[in-house]
Amino acid sequence: MKSVSNLSATFNEVVAFLGEILHGLVQRPFYWSEATANATRVAYQCFLPVVAILFPTGMISSLMGLKIMALFGTERMLSSLLAQGVVKEMAPSLAGIMMAAQAGSAIAGEIGTMRVKEEIDALGVMSINPIRYLVIPRLFALAFVCPLICVVATVSGMAGGYLVAVYVKGQNSGVFIANLLNFVTVGDIWAGMLKSSIFGIAVGLIACYYGYHVKGGAVGVGKAANNTVVYSIVAVAILNYLLTTILLGVFG
Repeated sequence: MKSVSNLSATFNEVVAFLGEILHGLVQRPFYWSEATANATRVAYQCFLPVVAILFPTGMISSLMGLKIMALFGTERMLSSLLAQGVVKEMAPSLAGIMMAAQAGSAIAGEIGTMRVKEEIDALGVMSINPIRYLVIPRLFALAFVCPLICVVATVSGMAGGYLVAVYVKGQNSGVFIANLLNFVTVGDIWAGMLKSSIFGIAVGLIACYYGYHVKGGAVGVGKAANNTVVYSIVAVAILNYLLTTILLGVFG
């Protein structure tokens, strides 16, 4: 019964938190400077980790793809397969996961520390709505930056695949580039960007929720950051499946 009571209390807390966010979205002022500062910070935090993940992922995909395609004599189609995999799946999902690991944990820790130090309560005393000042700008920042990071991830994955195919396995550079976008449509690109933006919002909501509701001092802050990473990655995985199913029905 205690677990059911805790689950009910958490559910009510989440609903109330989302209600405050929705109410804050129609209120003024909007803190553009906070949104811009957070977007810049998130971009710097996630740029190098995303490149470090997607570049070798593209290399591995190219290496394995060439090995399989050699069995059917279709090596020239490698770049087409790589581009579809990177644009539709690898770039959005891995960018979302890195966003959770880097930006999500940082946001949860930052807001959680403010909660522990009673800075959030101080904002209320100064007649500054904490949701509008702390949460909403970060949600906008992640929704905007995540698609940009997805573009970086896409370029990095393609570059890694090109490096292995052309300079390691000796595929003709012109053949690789000529076939690169054979099966990638504008709809695929927009679908990847849309998925990334939704992943960013999901990570932001989870990070802000755990940071905003920190309890237990420094230990609570650490727990909030850890929970943010775990639940954000799970959320990205679930959303990725649902969005892929929906977008395949729309764009084919």
